[in-house]
Amino acid sequence: MIAPALRELQAAFWQALAADGGAGGELVRVIRPTAALAPAERVGIYAGMYVARIVDALREDFPKLAGLLGADPFADLVRDYLAVHPSTEPSIRHVGGALAAFVATRQPGWPADVARLEWARREVFDAPDAAALAPAALLDVPAEDWPDLRFAVVPAFARVVLATPVHRLWSGASLPLEAERTALRVWRDGFAVYQTVMDAREEAALDHLVAGEPFSAVCEPFDDPAEAAALLLRWLEDAIIAGAPARVRGD
Repeated sequence: MIAPALRELQAAFWQALAADGGAGGELVRVIRPTAALAPAERVGIYAGMYVARIVDALREDFPKLAGLLGADPFADLVRDYLAVHPSTEPSIRHVGGALAAFVATRQPGWPADVARLEWARREVFDAPDAAALAPAALLDVPAEDWPDLRFAVVPAFARVVLATPVHRLWSGASLPLEAERTALRVWRDGFAVYQTVMDAREEAALDHLVAGEPFSAVCEPFDDPAEAAALLLRWLEDAIIAGAPARVRGD
């Protein structure tokens, strides 16, 4: 038998690990048996280790979901997930990107919402750093310039809309949870990730801000512009507004 080229051998090895669950496919044709193990068994050891490593990695990315489901059910879920969504990136960091959507097809409701929130928290934690706008930078802005000011959010920020208030699980709540539309904003300050519920007015105001609309549009959900100003101050204190004084400008 002619030995395959290195590239072909590497492709066959990857196929055996990520696609056929260690069955070996073409790889077993060139793997020699040992006194104790057949070629397929030798390949299977590596395939098992590969999946186990990803299970461990996703348990770190989704600790709340893993803890609520239990060790064995979570591992089974990840194995089923990998069969449909094998890793396609060099870094294991990205392998969980589709897990929340996959969970929604298997266990809609709180499990899918927990997965969505945990992945948002992970994305926020890994997002690039950016200087936040200090409240003092706005002190000298003339009143007539405020309606035209535009702001941007920092990269380490996300909005998540869930069907159940699973954020309460982070505060000691227990299952079951009644279905309730819940809008959250998630952000990082330093090395800590935070999340908080948004009411309808904050959600609408933030939609305007993220869309790059002027502060006059951010004020639209409020009867009193002072309420919008107070909300902007809260966002500034939470360090979710990006920029420096030179970047705050009127049109």
